[in-house]
Amino acid sequence: MVKKRLTRDAKWFFQYFPYHQLYMDNELFKGWLAINYLTDGKTMFWEFEKAGSVPVSGKDMVWLTVIPDRAARSVSAFFLPDKRVSAWYIDVIEETGVDEDGVVYFIDKYLDVMLTPQGDVIIDDRDELDAAYVSGELSISQYENALREGECIVKELGGDIRKTETVCRKILEKAEEMIAEDRFTIFLDIDGVLDIYNPDSHLQELMPQAVRTLKSLATRTKADIVIISDWRYGAEQYREKARERGYDRNIDNWDNLMEVFAREEIKICGVTPWDDKIENRTGEIRRYLDGRPGIRRYVILDDCFGDQYESDRELQKHLVFVDALKGLQEKDLLSACTVMNMLR
Repeated sequence: MVKKRLTRDAKWFFQYFPYHQLYMDNELFKGWLAINYLTDGKTMFWEFEKAGSVPVSGKDMVWLTVIPDRAARSVSAFFLPDKRVSAWYIDVIEETGVDEDGVVYFIDKYLDVMLTPQGDVIIDDRDELDAAYVSGELSISQYENALREGECIVKELGGDIRKTETVCRKILEKAEEMIAEDRFTIFLDIDGVLDIYNPDSHLQELMPQAVRTLKSLATRTKADIVIISDWRYGAEQYREKARERGYDRNIDNWDNLMEVFAREEIKICGVTPWDDKIENRTGEIRRYLDGRPGIRRYVILDDCFGDQYESDRELQKHLVFVDALKGLQEKDLLSACTVMNMLR
């Protein structure tokens, strides 16, 4: 039998995409559910006799996976951008559990059912189920239970496909209400992240590739960006204070940053506080978070010059260290997405 994680971070490589997981207990549904937002990627199609060529993954699609309590199935509904379901893939499962990192998984018992709104009903991988029984991997009871569950899925979900689609859509809508405030935030340093700092230069030169990598991360994750760099002294709320203290370099670099970000359509939603009573960047980010208790998912992109975040272990868990001699790299993007989908 095969273990599958709801993050879909193995076969499907969805680790770059926003992932939400919760337990729902209401009149609609009782059990675990997960949502994978596909914010990028080429469209992949499956072929069906009645539905024809059907998209199952691609930009702006959503995967909803539900595992009902006391049911031996994991139901994945593939939602198109207009919130219609293109197809369902239902795994017959042996058990569910939660990994050490908090991600729900299930043990796949080989047999699968595929459905489409147009009426396709496909029993898939029966040969794998038979082979597992013949080899002794599955007992007679496990084998027979899998067959019975497959029949129940066809009857219960495929028997009234419009009802199945309506219920899945309502579950998705309710889940999205529950996670609406759970936005992802990027706390962004600049020197060593978007540039290679040159102490002899008044204006620092932003690296186009690093900026594009940041844009890719922000777009994929639908993130809010908060600037933690000293460049923020040039922001409107701090500009007068910065001029009084002779921080003209910060002002000029901020203006250049805003020009580049505007050209790349990268939006900034805020900056961390500039308070002389706060000793370090750790304290500045903690102050920002304390004033916004709704922020639970965040990452810190920093080359850690002058602050290793050792005084706040919780913040340190959200840190992605960026090599100051290279700037933001593709591997840092993946690390940031891992932090984003970190569950507690």
